[in-house]
Amino acid sequence: MKTRAQDEKLEKRLTEVEQFWALKAPHRYPGWNWMKVPDNAMEEVDSYHRMATLQLNANQVEWDSPLTRLAVEGAIDGHSHLEGYPETPGLVPELKEILDGAGIERIITLPLYKFWDEQKREIEAWNNGPLAGRVICFAGFDWRLDEPGFVEKACVHLDEVKAMGVRGVKVHKDVGLSIRSNGSVAPLGDTRYKEVFAHAGALGLPVWIHYGDPHSFFFPLEGNDRSRELSCFPEWHWHPEHGEKEYWKMHEAFFRLVEDIRETNFVAVHLANYPWEKMDEFASLLGSEPNLYSDTSGRLGEIGKGKALDGIEDRRAAKARELLIRCQDKILWGTDILPTARLYKLWSWFLRSDATDTDYTWSTFYTGQGDWLVDCLNLEQPQLEKLCRAVAAGLLGLDK
Repeated sequence: MKTRAQDEKLEKRLTEVEQFWALKAPHRYPGWNWMKVPDNAMEEVDSYHRMATLQLNANQVEWDSPLTRLAVEGAIDGHSHLEGYPETPGLVPELKEILDGAGIERIITLPLYKFWDEQKREIEAWNNGPLAGRVICFAGFDWRLDEPGFVEKACVHLDEVKAMGVRGVKVHKDVGLSIRSNGSVAPLGDTRYKEVFAHAGALGLPVWIHYGDPHSFFFPLEGNDRSRELSCFPEWHWHPEHGEKEYWKMHEAFFRLVEDIRETNFVAVHLANYPWEKMDEFASLLGSEPNLYSDTSGRLGEIGKGKALDGIEDRRAAKARELLIRCQDKILWGTDILPTARLYKLWSWFLRSDATDTDYTWSTFYTGQGDWLVDCLNLEQPQLEKLCRAVAAGLLGLDK
């Protein structure tokens, strides 16, 4: 077990991070106990201590700066998970205060664990609550593919929730990775998935789809640039059950889906989990496929990757900025996980400022995707307007 830091400033930093984790603990947020950082994470993962030293010497977000507010009228957070909020005392007023403070007009909530009738009750609670019209609900399924009549049942459910105001469908990464049919993993191109996606398109409901996972998650842990993240959440590590070959097969299957079901708009969330070194290839696909979109959710650390703990400088900000300008009609902004005031301030600072070597700890409630700092993007107002409002509003028909 590693010894806690002796340096007073470093000890203060580690304690601050631990308290931040505790604030986002699962007892406050229903359904998130699977996301709890292991109690011994800081002791077991040596880089937490070394990285904390790098973060202490990094440029910090200027929390009171005007650049920590998006300044986009009608801004939409296009990717969040708010299940359980309506039934948990205090969370809805807290959410309203956070959204108002950040200047966020609307937020999309994507289902993770509530399905069928339970999902309808949650939608109804949002529709009748103080944030009605500001929280945009999506539908989702538990994909019991072998259950008799599943496709028909799913399509009827979409008809019913569309009438309740649902604006889209969320597909979790277990589709194509772990959902089974007749004992084997059902491929992403399974006809039953395709029928449900086609029905969503016929109803005018876009599909936000998380398929696969980051490229690094399909490789051994040793030498992996995401070892910090995978050490906290080993269930995200698909190697050796799924390797790089399977990773690319999922991409191929998804792009066939996009081509086969043109009437449905697909948002490949998390920048489609595409490898950064091949991001130009993904940008070309966004440009050539009329019904393909993407989002930035959960990828602040990856998009802005800069100086790393090992001394390597993988400066991505310029290329990321170029990507968001090139694909400004196809990529929308989303945060992922749970809203906090610091989360929105950090995202705004990241998008608007030109700061380099910035500590991005507060972009989530575990301590980052890897051992590096981020460089900010310095986007101009027209790009911010499209990224943080227009693309999502157009997909959801909010401007009509």
